[in-house]
Amino acid sequence: MARILLWFPHAFHRQRMGSQQGAMKLLKGLLSTGHEIHIASGTYPVGSGMEWNSEGFAAMEAAGVKSVHVHRSMLDDMIGLALRKRDERTGRVRPLDSWAYAPPLLRKWFGRLAARIRPDILVVNYASSDTLVEASGFDRSRCILDLPDLVLVNKAMRRFLSRNLPPGPLDPATAPDRILDLECFAGMEAGAGSEEVDICARYGRVLSVSRREADLVDARGGSAVHLPVSMAPVPLDNSWSGRAILATGPNSFNAQGYLWFAAKVLPLVRAKVPEFELGITGALCPSLSPLDGVVPMGFVENISDIYRDARFSICPVFGGTGQQVKIVESMAHGVPVVALSGPARESPIRHGINGSICGNEEAFAEACVGLWNDAELRRSRGLAARAAVSEEASDTRYRGEVARIVEDVLGAGR
Repeated sequence: MARILLWFPHAFHRQRMGSQQGAMKLLKGLLSTGHEIHIASGTYPVGSGMEWNSEGFAAMEAAGVKSVHVHRSMLDDMIGLALRKRDERTGRVRPLDSWAYAPPLLRKWFGRLAARIRPDILVVNYASSDTLVEASGFDRSRCILDLPDLVLVNKAMRRFLSRNLPPGPLDPATAPDRILDLECFAGMEAGAGSEEVDICARYGRVLSVSRREADLVDARGGSAVHLPVSMAPVPLDNSWSGRAILATGPNSFNAQGYLWFAAKVLPLVRAKVPEFELGITGALCPSLSPLDGVVPMGFVENISDIYRDARFSICPVFGGTGQQVKIVESMAHGVPVVALSGPARESPIRHGINGSICGNEEAFAEACVGLWNDAELRRSRGLAARAAVSEEASDTRYRGEVARIVEDVLGAGR
């Protein structure tokens, strides 16, 4: 039995964010190998939803994790957290070896922990964790890098939005044209991502949710595996008779996507379907300015309750990196998705079969109107969406791939 040490920067027993969902999927994949799993993690403030507590430790023990080690925040950790929060406000993009990602005392702690556990494989999340691997002295060829997205590219996009998103409530009437331009992020991947991709290419294996980002790593001489977000299909007695749905998380890309839809698409849809309503769930709700046709639904404890009656869902997001988890989530619940071509490219959507892929506001509006007015179309595409997740993005397939990769890395190290 091999020992595997998994680093993730915060607690993930609560599945509130896509990153937490992804970490739990990865953990389950590692546990399925039958090897001994240890977790190393950092500390976040109480109430953040990312802090470790008795519930989290109990959940890991119940799952079969051998041990969980949390670095208790010291002064430099608090400074690092403050720097990251300030960067989110100002849009600053720091190099990957910055204090903001892994302060010196965290690096020392991680190195000592790795020396004590003596893992056969080290699994880390994000290229920003590379300084921890360096501090441990671990051979990167025996490391697996989980790559949910490219940190520096993502931060460059966020910097653009932090400088251009207007303050106050989200109102499409005050949104500047530059953030509504579908090409506003053009060129950022080539500019910001080269350093990060070079780091990724040093690892024994890179697990990338994005096929495009996996190809970038391979092109630099790395060994990347495209392993998209997995999800178990959810059996629901769907009615497909309620509102359209936009499920949101706490990031500026959701705000930008909503503003684009509200400014560019919603008027076209309501001109043909005056009764059209879009229900919005999650983090964006408190920031919404009142708007006809938009219904804030707040945080929902059980998202299945929303998807059960949803006519369809939309993904108007066109910023960010990695893969849109909400697309897979909707499809797993049997709800077809109307999405822009960027995020749809990294999803199980097949245009005209289980959803719609759109390149501009006119096509997006046409797809929304078509689904709103056609109950049989919603049903057939919803059933096809759930089947696609079962075939292409199942938990079973994901766990099998993770197990295969672990054995490959173990074999290479012998």
